[in-house]
Amino acid sequence: MRLTRRSMLGATALTVSMGALAACSQDPGNSGGGASDGGGGEQIASDENDINAMERDELGEGGVLRLANNAFPANWNPFHTDGNEANTSDMLRAIFPLEVWASDAAGEVGPNTHYLKRLELTSEDPQVMEIELNEGMSWSDGTPIDYTSIENVFTTMNGSKEGYAVASSEGYDLVEKVEQGDSDLIAVVTFKEKYADWKGLAGVMPDALAESADAFNSGWLEEPLVTAGPYKIGKIDSANKTVLLEPDENWWGDKALLEQVLFTTIEDPAATATSFQNGQLDVIETSVPATYSVVEPMIGDGVSMRKAAGPDWTHITLNGTEGRPLADQSVRQAVFRAIDREQVFLSVNATMPYPDDFEQLNNHVLMTNQEGYKDNSGDFGAYDPEAAKKLLEDAGYTMEGDVATKDGEPLEITYVYNDGSKTNEAVVPVVKEALAAVGITMKVQKVPPTDLFSQYVIPGEFDLTLFGWVGTPFLSSSDAIWKTDGEQNFGKVGNPETDELVEKAAIETDEAARIDLINQYDANLWELAGTLPLWQSYDFFVQNDDLANFGAWGFQSPDWTKIGYVKGSAKLEG
Repeated sequence: MRLTRRSMLGATALTVSMGALAACSQDPGNSGGGASDGGGGEQIASDENDINAMERDELGEGGVLRLANNAFPANWNPFHTDGNEANTSDMLRAIFPLEVWASDAAGEVGPNTHYLKRLELTSEDPQVMEIELNEGMSWSDGTPIDYTSIENVFTTMNGSKEGYAVASSEGYDLVEKVEQGDSDLIAVVTFKEKYADWKGLAGVMPDALAESADAFNSGWLEEPLVTAGPYKIGKIDSANKTVLLEPDENWWGDKALLEQVLFTTIEDPAATATSFQNGQLDVIETSVPATYSVVEPMIGDGVSMRKAAGPDWTHITLNGTEGRPLADQSVRQAVFRAIDREQVFLSVNATMPYPDDFEQLNNHVLMTNQEGYKDNSGDFGAYDPEAAKKLLEDAGYTMEGDVATKDGEPLEITYVYNDGSKTNEAVVPVVKEALAAVGITMKVQKVPPTDLFSQYVIPGEFDLTLFGWVGTPFLSSSDAIWKTDGEQNFGKVGNPETDELVEKAAIETDEAARIDLINQYDANLWELAGTLPLWQSYDFFVQNDDLANFGAWGFQSPDWTKIGYVKGSAKLEG
């Protein structure tokens, strides 16, 4: 769950989603974490966040908000597998109805009132959801946001349309039919069987995206062609990797407070920190020492540190595709046992401000501060080089000198990561040395940040890769990562037993029974050894004191109509 930021399209990868397509978003791997000498205090509760919350009437109009991200979009379509990425989602959220649901700091989900009048179940058996849109809303191309916009989501994302590279079909494939309700603003969604995270499936998609596979896959490569939010695109400069947003005069809701929002892609975290230090940025997400060490002395001098412990986490994905070196489960388990995760923590950021009681993450679905969390790692999460060697021996490898070989061929794997990632730069030598100690040779390949997912991770051109998942309030949002044929299962590791448990959990509406099922399949995930959890990645934002309703969100979804500077701030003058 680090694919975009808060969506149900599945997980968003951080390099990073949408409604309920997958629940996690990709993050390319600049997220920090780990045991801390620079922390203090107790672990942050899962329902706490820090965004300098204020009412609109306490804020002024005007000013520019200057933000940074670490990868320019490969595709602006948030429903597409390449567009379901954190940097892309962070920008889209101000100009596009990325979620028509909204969540608070505790992860409680309801209608996003900017777009929805109602989101409710009208029948339990069969399960029937009704989505009612607000009146008077239109896409920027002039077409109304109505029942058809909702229908587009369900008929496109259910996986039935050939050629559409959807981020995830999880949940949508459980829908029997979508019908127009009593008006053209109401959709009635009938499920084949109960689905626990039904709210996360609600969404809208313009006709321009849904009309063909070509339009869906490549129509938004350069820019989002249709928008509907408090801001609109002012200018996209792909050469300089900047995106300028301006208030949309056709927006029907509360007026956007800021005069401009400028996103600049800066791939080097150290350069991002220097830009903030020099007054060229107003906010920096500081999750690694390369940024934190630079901006930490500024805290308290017109600058605040805001932090939260949401559903985001960092991991290593192993590619178990047939024909790859890690196709053998015993070899993947050997990789797990060879890596000292505590040393990986320390290598990244022993000086980051994590709490004194920060726990190692030993679950793939639930964070350490979430209800129902259980350590299911067993032996597979424990560092033991001798056990790793025994697993390689069982897989038919013998040691020739310091190298594990089989049929005369050395065991060699390739670790792929995005160039400029300070997290990966710290982790690579630790992992390389640990694997070498058990006879595994690790090659390293650095790739452009924009290409990491679209050209390498998603097509499966890697053996190991580290990135983060950005989670959502929906527990089923990560299902596409764990199911054998899931769109976000980039390592292609799974089995029928785990698939069945994932599917049972998705339709289990009793929360206690659902948590039990999740912990059952999490134990399977440790044995399958496809994803090695490293740490829960806290939100660390350093930002201008006068900026309100922005920062360490945790589970809360941003509201761009409330983001701005306090009245009287010098930032309002430009």
